[in-house]
Amino acid sequence: MLRNQSGLRLAMSSDFTETSRFASLAEGDGVFLESLGAAVLRGDPDQIRSLRECTRRRALRIERARCLRASGSVPDCAAHSASFADTASATWGLQATRSSSRYTGRGIRVAVLDTGIDLEHPDFTDGEIISHSFVPGDTIDDPNGHGTHCAGILRGPKDPAARPRYGVASDADLYIAKVLDDQANGSDGDILAGIDWAIRNGCAVVSMSLGTAVLAGTAHSGVYEEIARRALAAGSLLIAAAGNSSARPARVAPVEHPANCPSIVSVGAVGPDLALAPFSNANEGAENCGVDLVGPGIAVGSSVPRPTLYETQSGTSPAVPYVAGIAALLAEAHPEARGAALRDLLLERALALPNAERDAGAGLAQAPQ
Repeated sequence: MLRNQSGLRLAMSSDFTETSRFASLAEGDGVFLESLGAAVLRGDPDQIRSLRECTRRRALRIERARCLRASGSVPDCAAHSASFADTASATWGLQATRSSSRYTGRGIRVAVLDTGIDLEHPDFTDGEIISHSFVPGDTIDDPNGHGTHCAGILRGPKDPAARPRYGVASDADLYIAKVLDDQANGSDGDILAGIDWAIRNGCAVVSMSLGTAVLAGTAHSGVYEEIARRALAAGSLLIAAAGNSSARPARVAPVEHPANCPSIVSVGAVGPDLALAPFSNANEGAENCGVDLVGPGIAVGSSVPRPTLYETQSGTSPAVPYVAGIAALLAEAHPEARGAALRDLLLERALALPNAERDAGAGLAQAPQ
């Protein structure tokens, strides 16, 4: 129908075996994302007008592509009267989320959409990692480090050499989609392509520590919401960062796109005292989806590319793979629970934080025992 209506030249996402070409699409070109029922298009003005006319007659949505970034790292914040601390055996985040569980995520496919990964890091050399770069001209390598840090939280080894354990789901099947470039910048097109790839590969959980700021009162993306619903129906749960733009208590910024979509699990951050991180975003009002859950997000230790190997970072970015890793543990514990059922389990099992209902949603994610 898109071809007939506007004359666009469409390729199929399954045709791309190495890297996508979204950034280099010529006018009149597009890629149809089969698992999502969506397309990334670069139309000329006449084609865009034709498509907009089509949307008035059919149930179609058109949105201009946005630029997104990794949710980034903010300076580590001191926690007051901390309830948890790193030990010789486990980081504080693993303790707070009870992630030293008998479940390890075995047999569960999880995707990390980020800046790539250092495949030669000593903690990732055991076990197969499936990877795909959606950034034209870039390999899966991760000079930025953001993706390696998030991947480590989700699937770092159970017994890392000379380090406390820091990974949640040590036996999960890891799928890495590079959707952000080495400066941690990306576009909706490449991120949607990464989601499509993760669904086509049967990933039960998709971790996205990325986003872009929205104005207070702005409605969420209708395209992303529809895609998130289709992902849930396909058995894939999308989890994204709420964002780091707040300066509590003076200012609380809205949850970022795409985490503000109701069908995407939005993750805020807490520190080792289980208080909301001062940078963690939230929402008020009916136009935006607020925070669903929180995860550890202050001074979170994990892997980074060689030669540094390990460091702590703060932000809602590390909180996301904590929640995604716990979702993988729940998926192993409950083989029947996928998509919306897996989301419901995450929310039901969370540790409520009574003084932060608006900003912490259901509370701190908790692993099954």
